[in-house]
Amino acid sequence: MSMILRRAAAVIILLAGITLGFWVVFGSPHDWSGGMRLLKLALGLTSVCVITASTWLMFPGSPDESDEADASAAPVVGPLNAL
Repeated sequence: MSMILRRAAAVIILLAGITLGFWVVFGSPHDWSGGMRLLKLALGLTSVCVITASTWLMFPGSPDESDEADASAAPVVGPLNAL
């Protein structure tokens, strides 16, 4: 998947997650009671998961991959190493 397409999908998914979160906080679920409160909780957690998934799409690399590349490079010698 190209990076432009991936980031465009991430922005769309991010906006969908934010919209769902705003609807849960400010919208109709305030009138829900009983078992429907569990659905409200599930919708709130889903909005957080959707926002998290959009960040995974936006920034696909993991920090572990960059650490392996840095470990193979020669260490940087700075002025404090001479002490």
